[in-house]
Parts: sequence; C-alpha cells; structure tokens
Amino acid sequence: MENNPSIPSKAAPNVDILSLFRMPWNISDNAFGWLEPTRSCDMDCEYCYQVHDPQSHKSTAEFEKEVRGLLSMRRCDGVIIAGGEPLTHPNIIEVVKITSSHKVKTLLLTNGNRLTPNLAGQLKEAGLKGFIFHVDSHQNRPGWTGKTEGEINELRQRLTDMVFDAGGMFCGFNTAIVPSALEELKDIVAWVAANIHKVHLAVFIPVRVPRRDDPLEYFAGGEKVDLDSLPFIRRNSCRAMTAMELYTRILEVLPGFRFNSYLGGTLRAAVPKWLFGNTIGTPGKIYGTMGPESMEILQNGHHFITGRYLSFLSPRLYRTAQLLFPLALFDRDLMRSLLRRLVKGIRNPLRLCGPLYIQTLAVMQPHDILDNGEQDLCDGCPNKTWWNGRLISECRMEEHLRYGRLLTTARKRTEQEATR
Repeated sequence: MENNPSIPSKAAPNVDILSLFRMPWNISDNAFGWLEPTRSCDMDCEYCYQVHDPQSHKSTAEFEKEVRGLLSMRRCDGVIIAGGEPLTHPNIIEVVKITSSHKVKTLLLTNGNRLTPNLAGQLKEAGLKGFIFHVDSHQNRPGWTGKTEGEINELRQRLTDMVFDAGGMFCGFNTAIVPSALEELKDIVAWVAANIHKVHLAVFIPVRVPRRDDPLEYFAGGEKVDLDSLPFIRRNSCRAMTAMELYTRILEVLPGFRFNSYLGGTLRAAVPKWLFGNTIGTPGKIYGTMGPESMEILQNGHHFITGRYLSFLSPRLYRTAQLLFPLALFDRDLMRSLLRRLVKGIRNPLRLCGPLYIQTLAVMQPHDILDNGEQDLCDGCPNKTWWNGRLISECRMEEHLRYGRLLTTARKRTEQEATR
C-alpha cells in the first residue's frame, strides 16, 4: 500500500471529541442491537469475560421471544447475533431466519472456526447480511497458537475471501489487542487497508482484564461478592491500555487518519469510549478520510428517511464512495480526499474509472473503573441485549445471570483508613 506523504501526520494522537460528531444513539434508539442464541464456544480466549456453557443453546421459540423483546425496546437498523460462538448452535440457520424476518439487517459475530463456503451460502439464503469475525492472536485457536498478528492475517484473508466469494455480504473484523501485541497492530491495519475492497469494518479493542490483586471490592446490592465467583477476574492480567495507544499505531500506517464520530463515557463525557473513522481509497492508495459533518448528515438523514440510525451498508455501497463527494461542500476532510483523488486522476485518468471504496475503522475502549471505584461505561452503547424484560450491556451479562443485577465496585480501604 502506498504511503500518503501529502496527508500530514499527527505528532500526538490527541482527539478533541468536541470536534467530532457525537453519535446520537441511545438505549431505545440505536444503530444496532445484540442477541446471543448460545453461550457455548469452541475456543478459549485468554481475556474472555463469559463462562462457556455447552448446554446453553436456546430453542427457536426462546430466541424468537428475545428478538421480539429487543425490538420492542430498541429501534435499530441491524441486529448482531453473537455468543458464545453462534455457529455452535444446532439451529443457527433458523436463528438467522427468525431475526431477518423482522426486517432488520442481520449479521453474525463469529470466530469463523466452523464456517465453510457451503454454510456461508446457506446463511446468506436465510437472510444473513454479513459477518463480523473475531480473530486475534490470543484465542488459543487450533493451528494458530503462537502466531503473530501479521501471520494471522493469512487466516483473516481466508475468511474474507470466503465471504467475498459468497457475494453481496458485509465483512468486518473485531480484534482484541493485548499489550504484547500492540506493536503488531500495524500489521493488521496495513492488511485491512490493502483489503479495502473486501473488508468493510475493522474494530480494535484494547483488552481490559480485572485482576484479583486490584484494590477493588465487588458488591451485588449490599452484599459483597466473592471474587472466585467472577469469571472475568484473573490472577494474571495485563495493564489497561487506552484507545489513544491504538490510535498511535494506526497513524504509523495511515498518517493523518482522523476519527469523525464518537460515543463518550457515562461518567466522563470527554473520554471517548467508541471512536469511528472512515477511510476512502483503493487497495493501493488511501486518499483520505470522511469528516464529522458527513457522518452527521448520513446518520440524521438516514433516521429522518427510515426512522432508524444507520448501521451497516451493503457491499455495493461500500464500493461507491464517490457518491459521498457532494458532501465535500460541507466537509473539509472529504474535500481533501476528493482533491487527492482528482490529482491522481489527472496523472492517470484510468484511476477515475474504477471503483472507489469506503472503509470503517473503529477503536472501542472498554469500561473504566475510576480511582474512587465508580464505573465509567459506554454512553449510548450499541451492544445492548434483551434479558428478562430489560436491555443490558452484553459485556456484563455474566453479572446479571449470576446476581440478577449489574455489580458495583468500591475502592478497598487501606489499613490506615480502616484504623481511623
């Protein structure tokens, strides 16, 4: 992939969120929702926050109830079917049919371990709009243990090509980044950019794993919780990275990459929890990005016309980025992308005849526990799922299943404080 010396590099990855568009998503009106037909999984990710239960497959009647429950409480454009590993569910084809029958874009979040070209075709026929693959170097994936993220790009390519060959389906990737793999993020970003014609979304998540020796206590209501009962508490953990650390590595591959929109924290509005950006280019050249003004027009315009905020597009639209250029009248970032495209077209007019692609890069920072023990979650979180007549964050499902509520945390008192 070509470097872009004409795009100025940012010396410090500082994001002023007031210059970005705040996604207007909320708990009842959002771009998408989340459903889990099973909590069974065929892998063992080092940082997983769930208990894998092979007996947890929901019946189609139970799943239908959850679909209706979610959509009765949340107006959304798309629904992500996840888990666990959804492809372990024996009736996954019927699960997809049930979801897509409710006129929402249905996507599957999967590790891809069980996906075959034949199954991809069956899921497409059932109404599936695409796949988001969870692939990274710390999943203990058979045949890929000990591999670097750069080496695992071979697997990412294999899954991408399978979806591409199925035709007309969305393809995205979720990658959890641990500190030891932080430098390898550049290899993933370079691969994603080179596959802009096939990969529509890449989400990077800095791993957060609470440790047993953290100075925190957990409570369910007024009752203190035994740490041994919490699957997401680990004896050995890694430091808590931030979204800005990941952004630094992205900039090393895509100088001048700029986010255009965000979701903040529930306690700290100025701390970005989700950051979204869109590159425009071809497999050999990234021309620039789309700015916050265009994202605001697209989100609010889609909501005005359809009554829903925009989530995932069809692959046909991802390869027609030139349709965005009229918005360059309001968007300086998009104008710069247009001008670079035109300059290349003057040098080589054939470039202007080919497709132009748009690709989404996102960084998601998991919830933070503040010094005083308060929890800063994601304000407007898209990953809400239906549970017992309520919408809850899927990353906290384990707490609800075990204790019927979201756990609270408090900073442990020091010995000096205890003796006062």
